[in-house]
Amino acid sequence: MSAAATAVVPAARPEQVAITAAQIQRAGIQTTPALARLPEAGGMDGDAVVLSGTVVPSATAMIVSGTAWGGMVQEVHVATLQAVKAGAPLATLFSQPWMELQRDYVELSARARLAADKLARDESLHADGIIARARLDESRSAAQLAQLAVHQHAQALRSGGMSAAALAALPASQRLSPLLTVRAPAAGTVIEMPLAVGQQAEPGASVAKIVRDGPLWVELQASRQQLAALAVGDRLTVAEGCQVRISAISPLVNGVNQTALVRAAQQERNNCLKLNAFVEARLARARTQTGALAVPTAALARRGAASYVFVRNAQGFEAVPVQPGATAGELVWVRGAIKDGAPVAMRGVAAIKGAWSGLGEPAAEAPVAPAAKGQP
Repeated sequence: MSAAATAVVPAARPEQVAITAAQIQRAGIQTTPALARLPEAGGMDGDAVVLSGTVVPSATAMIVSGTAWGGMVQEVHVATLQAVKAGAPLATLFSQPWMELQRDYVELSARARLAADKLARDESLHADGIIARARLDESRSAAQLAQLAVHQHAQALRSGGMSAAALAALPASQRLSPLLTVRAPAAGTVIEMPLAVGQQAEPGASVAKIVRDGPLWVELQASRQQLAALAVGDRLTVAEGCQVRISAISPLVNGVNQTALVRAAQQERNNCLKLNAFVEARLARARTQTGALAVPTAALARRGAASYVFVRNAQGFEAVPVQPGATAGELVWVRGAIKDGAPVAMRGVAAIKGAWSGLGEPAAEAPVAPAAKGQP
């Protein structure tokens, strides 16, 4: 594939830097071809963006199971990290308020039956013309209020986990129990059990935190350079056969480590991700970009607000203005008046820039001298 980039920085023009072949050799200047296509993996490590982060539950996956009535924890049925089904018992409380609620239900059920019987008698008496209409209305109103109180207490008992069969049998059996079993509202994994046996639970207290079965999230950290290569909707590979899709990218950069939060979500739940696990995610990117070429990041030189690369020609090097884009490992995508395969200076760039600035013949880059033996 051969492509010439067309987007050139408007305020800058190519300039010739006259350098002889002998000067280039003495300065140790080396070139590499500009690439229209990224190398395969194992080349210059420019084929993927690698992000690290932690597996977390989604915002809708976390549920809390609690109790509306206080009591002492008599038994705990599950442990943390245990998988539970919907309706599975989590803990049993010895609750005096729960028993009082049953007693009130039995009493109100009896009153409702008496009110219903009285209403039936008054309807018969009114039909025979013995009582007035007002008395019948009073009986009907009293029966309705009594039945409403029964329904309210029945709903409270059902919300506490009492079955419909036990609720129907309670008024006749009058078997009151102080034992309240708190059950899991949905299938999932228990991640927290704040109560222990013998502990007093207050009304409204949390009994267990459960992560509902479903897709998980991965919260990743991306550097400012990596953010340029990421977009919402990109697919990331976490492990073999395990992919997540970017759902949100934070507009804020952490002032301490200069990274931004990237959230990715599973599209369907599988066992390749585990809660709280530390993972690495890779973005397998396209190896080409329209109108752009890849050059080493070390090939970029700045002059004022403009960026340049030095392209080898017969007279030495031409300083070509470019517009840098996303990085790809040790490479960076640039747009400018350069062609695929053009020899771009990747070593000795500072020497070329010095000659370009009129500082004389480019000097060789001095190698780092090893420390003398016995000296720091």
